[in-house]
Amino acid sequence: MAALGKFRLGSGTLNLQYGLRESLNSERAYWLAWSQMKGVGSILLKRLHHHFGSLEAAWHADGSDLLTVDGIGLTLASDVIQQRLVTDPFSALGKFEQQHPNFWTPADEAYPPLLYEITDPPPLLFYRGQTELINAVQTFPSVGIVGTRSPSAYGQRWTCRLTQQLVAHDVMIISGLAAGIDRWAHQQALENEGLTIAVLGTGVDQAYPWSNRTLQAKVAERGLLLSEHPNGTPPDRTHFPRRNRIIAGLSRAVVVTEAPARSGALITARLANDYGRDVFALPGSLDNPCSRGCLDLISQGAQIILDETTLIRELVQMPQLDSSMRSPPGARPNFIDDPLSPLMKQVLAVVTVEPIKLDHLAQQLPLSTGEILSTLMQLELAGAVIQLPGMRYQRCP
Repeated sequence: MAALGKFRLGSGTLNLQYGLRESLNSERAYWLAWSQMKGVGSILLKRLHHHFGSLEAAWHADGSDLLTVDGIGLTLASDVIQQRLVTDPFSALGKFEQQHPNFWTPADEAYPPLLYEITDPPPLLFYRGQTELINAVQTFPSVGIVGTRSPSAYGQRWTCRLTQQLVAHDVMIISGLAAGIDRWAHQQALENEGLTIAVLGTGVDQAYPWSNRTLQAKVAERGLLLSEHPNGTPPDRTHFPRRNRIIAGLSRAVVVTEAPARSGALITARLANDYGRDVFALPGSLDNPCSRGCLDLISQGAQIILDETTLIRELVQMPQLDSSMRSPPGARPNFIDDPLSPLMKQVLAVVTVEPIKLDHLAQQLPLSTGEILSTLMQLELAGAVIQLPGMRYQRCP
């Protein structure tokens, strides 16, 4: 039916779609060109886009108009004009895409709106792995789990317990693939057939730390690797604090399971709070220096985790989640007072009493994987389907 629909389009509609694609490609070129401009960072890029309505319009703005943008003075405006004179955005895009074919800009449909909400979204987002997970971020509840690189047995144990509980409720796990807490979170997500995204401080083709190389390969195969740095970028101490904002931006909530007083995980928590995300912390012993950061967060207003169900209870009540996701897990749907949406009925019609894999559902439904995953979660929370190991789903008896 989808193919037939394409042939039924009139020439006017085809021209409109072609024009839309050309417009998106044009804006993509300008995002790349601006991102390569000296003196212009991600915060200023977003201001330019907001001020002019598009980065193409900003590119063609004269000096006096550029000066009206907060953060641009005479020196920077002059530098921008000089750099524009020697830069062809479309030629630059063509060359860049040949070297780095796998990246998104905010002009691309795949770029997650949730991430663009933050004050300094990355203008370029390089990827490797299951790209459909980036769509699921916008509809699935996602939780960032971060902490110390040298966790205690307590920190490891509770990171695993919380991750297992979240995965069991179809929550996506976001972390930074560092040693310690990050590693345990990603590893548990994969072992429990969950969804996970790792945000790197290197290129997505670089394994760092080296001890995580096998895990990183597994995340690339079954999850998604993201970075604002192109392939070949080695680790740099300045990259990791910056990547923390992407973890916070992709997450609806951030959990710190164990962290000392001076920890990159606390940067992630602070950024998450600034972005309007919920922040949770696991309490620990006063005798453990790696608990000091969590205790400080709790004293400053972070929500305390008292058991494995704390996060689940809070997630289903978050206002940013769709209302159909807020039913208590396992609750049966009321088909009279609260009927299933047409999309939920469409997906439920394909799910049978015999287990069916996600990829088989994707073959039978004219929907994106992200839409299917989101709808399956709504059906599971409504008590209409259950998830089995191996990303298999089954209609409830």
